[in-house]
Amino acid sequence: MSAYLGNLQIFDHKTSEWQIFKGKLVQFLKINKVLDEESKIGVLLTHITDETYRLVRNLAYPHELDILSYAGLFALLDGHFKLRQCSFADKAKFYAACRSSGESLGDWAARLRGLATYCDFGNALETNLLDRFVLGLSSGPERDKLFEQKPSTLTLARAIELAEQAESAKKAKVSVSGSDAVQVKEEPVFRAKIQGRAGRAPPARRDRAGASGDDSANRRDSSRCKVWGLRNHGSGDKCRYKGYRCQKCGVKGHLKKVCSSVSSGVYHVGDDEPNEGRQVCEECENFNIRYVSDKPILVDLILGTLN
Repeated sequence: MSAYLGNLQIFDHKTSEWQIFKGKLVQFLKINKVLDEESKIGVLLTHITDETYRLVRNLAYPHELDILSYAGLFALLDGHFKLRQCSFADKAKFYAACRSSGESLGDWAARLRGLATYCDFGNALETNLLDRFVLGLSSGPERDKLFEQKPSTLTLARAIELAEQAESAKKAKVSVSGSDAVQVKEEPVFRAKIQGRAGRAPPARRDRAGASGDDSANRRDSSRCKVWGLRNHGSGDKCRYKGYRCQKCGVKGHLKKVCSSVSSGVYHVGDDEPNEGRQVCEECENFNIRYVSDKPILVDLILGTLN
């Protein structure tokens, strides 16, 4: 076999199609100029699996394979592996076919032709192929381009060409837009926390379940300024607001947001945990909004500017 041109694969009737092997066998014998009867039979029988050989032997019974001609063997196999007749199941597969994701337009058209093999469309083959090719495309520029065409004058070859042009234009557009994309700078996002909601005490004074007498909680509360309410701010006698009078209880020496009787909402931006090495919360200075619910709204936009 090393003197033969080309490579003829072994045929297994359980996994391969006889019509495909038959066509390859004919071409193999032709290019190698195998003309005598015995050589043809030898090439055929030595390129089939044991299971297929057993099948051929059963088909030939009660005759022996040795007495059959090459044409006789072909007739046995053609009769056994005859083409399927057209059925509604074959047509249902054809009409329900759609282009798969990642499948090229050429492969999509070829797959449709394979599905139409057993549909017996006759003279209507090209028309049915064109309809299924267009309608089987997913939404996109390819389908939109073909929908603009006139079905009576459009051919399958022209439809494939137009769809490929639309697909190429889409890829080029994506490539250009990707290179010109604007880089957006990401900015930090600050969290906002709410203190003093109705029915809830400020975090500094709210008791936690199971935390009564906890040393860590006491240390955390002791680090807060009794006047302003910030952590790591220093002692209350050095706070610049120690002379202010509480707008809620009227007692001098603390601000409203640390007052135990506060029930209205006070919003400020800050962290839930102490920030080591930072004495004053800049965000709280710039974005602290305070109001009294039972009086006209009083807004101190920038506490840092108050004397």
